Amino acid sequence: MTFTEYLRQKKFTPATVNTYVVYLKYFTGWLETENLIAGEITYTDVLEFIRRLNQEGRSKRTVNHLLGIVRHYFNYLTLENKRTDNPAAGVFIRGVIRKLPVNLLSMEELEELYKQYSIQLNVEKSKKIIFGLMVYQALSVAELMRVEMKDIRLKEGKIKIKGTKRTNERLLNLHAGQIISLQQYLSENKFKEGSLFIEGKKEHTGKHNISNRIKYMFIQLRKLNPKAINAKQIRSSVITHWLARNNLRQVQYMAGHKYVSSTERYQLTNLDDLQNELKEHHPMK
Repeated sequence: MTFTEYLRQKKFTPATVNTYVVYLKYFTGWLETENLIAGEITYTDVLEFIRRLNQEGRSKRTVNHLLGIVRHYFNYLTLENKRTDNPAAGVFIRGVIRKLPVNLLSMEELEELYKQYSIQLNVEKSKKIIFGLMVYQALSVAELMRVEMKDIRLKEGKIKIKGTKRTNERLLNLHAGQIISLQQYLSENKFKEGSLFIEGKKEHTGKHNISNRIKYMFIQLRKLNPKAINAKQIRSSVITHWLARNNLRQVQYMAGHKYVSSTERYQLTNLDDLQNELKEHHPMK
């Protein structure tokens, strides 16, 4: 199996595969220059490669991107039994500014908001259910668009979230308060085909439909709690809450993250470190 085939098996898009293959030449070219063999180099050699990139004036973001590709390359070599370890596994560049979860709501605030929203008479039942899936299962807008009737397993008290190229499939528990409203909604829409929360028949119409509904939903939510911003904020808040009560791998599964590094971003200790990095690289004038 070639590195290209390995990346394709990982479900990367053709454009990403091509980019990774091209960028890997920076590393393999350096190996050739230094008379090194990929199957034998060490952690120290990886650090030397980073020093070379720094000397060439590469940005921290570019270096981090190249390291990500190198990590994939070593994983590929390990799979092919050409290595027994990944010397770049724990190597990351400090100072790369990453997007942070901000303006988080506590679980108490989210549950109170859900409770208040659920008793509103002027709110559609589907919106109440959608908001519940955000609060208790941390569903994104894209995932809400893909929920179908067959994904709701009321007898088991669970919901199946389909995986994509960017997210993993998972089976999540439903909160007790969600089951009755879901049961009623499914009974009222038992002949509905396709996406459970989209009214438009065409994909782009449906996407526009649910985006507008959720946008209006947050206008309603802000009347109950002005701190409510958008679906990403809710998801970030829930994942951060999960991490305070579950181990990292459990939350990775619950959030549908393909990579554990995506989950680590939400750890409160990491958020503190990242906030300090932001202050360091963007000091107040």
